Amino acid sequence: MQLQDICVKNILMYLNEELEKKDSVSFNDVMSAKKCKRYSVSDIGKALELLRRNGLVKAQSRFGCSELLEFTATGITDKGREFLANGHL
Repeated sequence: MQLQDICVKNILMYLNEELEKKDSVSFNDVMSAKKCKRYSVSDIGKALELLRRNGLVKAQSRFGCSELLEFTATGITDKGREFLANGHL
C-alpha cells in the first residue's frame, strides 16, 4: 500500500473532514464511515498506519499480532494539508 492508493486518499480526506468537526477520530469511526465502507478492516488499518508513519496525521496507534488494534487521530499535520492541497486526491 502506498500514499497514492485511493483507499489512503479517501481515508485522509475523511480524517480531514471529521477533524474539523471534532477533536479526534478513532479506527472504528473510519471503519463505519460511508466513504470507507468498501475497504477491508485490514486495508483501513494499513492505510491509517501509513498516514501516521509518513507524518500526514497526528495519531496514536496500538498493534497486536501485526495488526492495528487501536488508532486515534487528533489532527492533520502540515505535511498532510500540503498533500491534500497539492491535488494528490
